[in-house]
Amino acid sequence: MRYTTVLVRYKRAALATAAAALSLAVGVSVAPTTGAVWVAAVPTPTGPNKVGTLTKWMTDESRTDPFHSGGAKRELMLRFWYPTSSDQGCRPAEYASPKVWTYLSQITGLPLPRVKTNSCLGTLVAYGSHPIIVFSPGYTGMFTDCTFLFEDLASHGYVVVSVAHTHETTAVEFPDGRFITSQFGSYLAPDTLRGDLDSLKFARSVRLADLKFVLNELVRLNTTAGNPFADRLDLLHVGVMGHSLGGEVAIASLEQEARLQAGVLVDGVVSDESTTGTGKPVMILAAGRERWSDEECRLWRNLRNSRLAVNFRGADHFTLTDAIWLLKDSPGMAVPMGSMGSEKTISAVRNFITAFFDASLRNRPDNPLLRGISSEYAGAVVIIKNQELCRSALSVAQGGPR
Repeated sequence: MRYTTVLVRYKRAALATAAAALSLAVGVSVAPTTGAVWVAAVPTPTGPNKVGTLTKWMTDESRTDPFHSGGAKRELMLRFWYPTSSDQGCRPAEYASPKVWTYLSQITGLPLPRVKTNSCLGTLVAYGSHPIIVFSPGYTGMFTDCTFLFEDLASHGYVVVSVAHTHETTAVEFPDGRFITSQFGSYLAPDTLRGDLDSLKFARSVRLADLKFVLNELVRLNTTAGNPFADRLDLLHVGVMGHSLGGEVAIASLEQEARLQAGVLVDGVVSDESTTGTGKPVMILAAGRERWSDEECRLWRNLRNSRLAVNFRGADHFTLTDAIWLLKDSPGMAVPMGSMGSEKTISAVRNFITAFFDASLRNRPDNPLLRGISSEYAGAVVIIKNQELCRSALSVAQGGPR
């Protein structure tokens, strides 16, 4: 679908998220002295490893920040999740910095929960060489937006690197105290969101350069002694993943970058610019498709390696992000959970993505989910490699490809 069509759907989903958060706020009491509201917990990871997390501040000395006219170099904050050894102590990591969390509460006009994660702050990376997954969030999204997925992948042995695209991401805090907000508005305050074509294309081009820089930095981290990731990154097995606009950036990066082996689009944008496809493995997760767009159909036809599409019945654009657990206890939930409900959907998203990357990056192709065989996830319609996404007039919502 074209960028303008995508943004209309994105704004509607964002409004639904805000409405859900409002209904949640109405249903809780705020402690008058502490301001605490309620506790939301990231779902427990399913893998055998404990999870570590840390952030890194990186500067691309080869590139002037396109958002600055004064010649400043491009700076990024990255957040890593990774397997960590079980014999270390654990200082629980924050979901987001207090300054970011307060800002999000201000722009939404809503109280926000205290969030409990499953990650240990700054622990050592587990011994061994770990495959890598680079993540780009949705338009104006933040690098924590799919924490339920990042922690789970790390528990299964992956190093996940999520990017805060400075000046586009809704908010990011740097270690020197700088607090930078979005020049495009925010999906959390949809009336502020800039949706003109030039803004979207500019954001896309900056993100592509950001990911190229991140890949370069991963090489440096792996080969430089004295940092937590030295000799811990498997640079021969790197995947890319993105939500919404980040999904299109993922598919474009996959085609442009030889260092990337496989990609996942999480309800990704597919515009005319990204339908040329790739010769590398791709999985498309879609939320509530009743009809695949012409652009999605062309992309599917131009995927020349293993391919898988999974459509979550009744879901919406934010169902496949942290909104599914942050807002699940709202008495007037406005973010659709899909036909499987929150827990089953969380399990399905995690298991399909892990199975795909296990097959593509670890040569473990035998998971029956990748063959469309699952009695557990009846609400997930699976289209496998040798099937057409858009062959017939059958509605995807009715259970078949069209």
